[in-house]
Amino acid sequence: MSEERRWYNRYPITISGVLANGFLVCRVEVLDISAEGVRIRGDLGRLKVGDRVKFCIQVKPPIKLGAEVRWIKKTPKGYEAGLKFLNVPFQTRQHIQLFLSQVALAATPEPYFR
Repeated sequence: MSEERRWYNRYPITISGVLANGFLVCRVEVLDISAEGVRIRGDLGRLKVGDRVKFCIQVKPPIKLGAEVRWIKKTPKGYEAGLKFLNVPFQTRQHIQLFLSQVALAATPEPYFR
C-alpha cells in the first residue's frame, strides 16, 4: 500500500470547471478539491503530465488560477486528472479556503449539530 503524501484534506464534490492551455479549452467536472489542487474528469486525452494550464472553478465568484497536471488516467467515464495549484495569490487562497469551509460544513452530518 502506498503512503498518503497529501498535506491537505480532500473533499468530494461535484461542480463545473473550465480548463485551458494553448491548444485545449474544455469544460470539466471537479470530483474533489483541496487547498492544494483538484481531481477533474473530462475530455482530457490531449493533456500530458507536467502541462501548465489555466483553471477556473465555476462558483460565485469564480476561482481562477494556474495549475500543473500531476497525473492523468483513462477511466470508463472518461479521462481523470489531478491538478496542483501554482502560484496562488493570497486573495485567491483566501477564497479557496472559504469555499472549502463551506464544502466541509455541508458534508458534516446533521446529528453533529444537535
